[in-house]
Amino acid sequence: MFVGKLPYLAFHSTVTSATIVSLDTEIKKRVKGNKQWLSSRCFVFDGTLSHETVFNGSVGILFADPGSEIGEILTKEAGPNKLSANPTWALELITTCLEIQTANPELYPAILNRSFPFNRLAPAQKIQDNERLIYVMRKLIKNPEETTNVEELALEIGMSESWLQHEFKNAVGLPLRAFRKWFRIKTAVIAIKEGASLADAALGAGFYDQAHFTNVFREIFGISPSLIFQKGESIRWYIQNEEIEKILRAS
Repeated sequence: MFVGKLPYLAFHSTVTSATIVSLDTEIKKRVKGNKQWLSSRCFVFDGTLSHETVFNGSVGILFADPGSEIGEILTKEAGPNKLSANPTWALELITTCLEIQTANPELYPAILNRSFPFNRLAPAQKIQDNERLIYVMRKLIKNPEETTNVEELALEIGMSESWLQHEFKNAVGLPLRAFRKWFRIKTAVIAIKEGASLADAALGAGFYDQAHFTNVFREIFGISPSLIFQKGESIRWYIQNEEIEKILRAS
C-alpha cells in the first residue's frame, strides 16, 4: 500500500488487481488505446489493464497479492471491462488512508485490520485443494532468486507444461511468470523495509541488477522505486508479508 503525494503515473500494468483513491480531488485515469480520460475519487482495476493516472494532492493505492481473497474481491469489482469507479467502500478506504497518513508505521497493521473490511487475506479455495500448485507457488515465493523455468517446474510435479500453465492461471488468476514477477518485486520491497539498499534488495530477489529491478518496478507501478523509498515522510508505504503462508496453506 502507498499513501501520499505521488507524481504522474505513466502507463503501467500492475500484474495483480488494485484500487486507487484520491484523498483530495478526483483522479483522472486513461486506458491505453483510449483517448478519453475518466474521472473519479476511486478506481478499481484488473492487473492486466494498461493505464496512466493523473492527480493532484494525496492518494492511497492498495495492491492485492495474487490468490488472496482481497484480490478476488477487487477483480470482481473491476468487472468485465477490467476497470470500475466509486465502489461502495471508497469512503471507508479514504478514511483508512487519511489515518495512515498521520499514524506511526507500527500502527499501520492495526489500522488496516480495524477499518478496512477487505483485509481478510484468506487462501482461495482453488489453491487450497491443489497440493501440486501449492508446491509450485511455495517454490516461487520462497526462492525468488532461482531461474527455474516452467518446463522444469512441470517435471518436478509430474505434469505437462501446458497443464501447469493452464491450472496455475485458472487457480491464481494470472500466468505463472507474472506471479513470479510480482513476488520478486515483493521480496525486494520487504528487503528494503528491513534496511537493504535498492541494489542488494534487487540481487536478493533475483533481478540482474538495480537497473533491472527499477525497470520492472516502473512497468508495474508507473513510478521509479527511488521515488517511493526515498528518505522522508512524503510517501507512506506498508507491505504485509504474513499472508504468504495463508495463501499457500493446504486444507
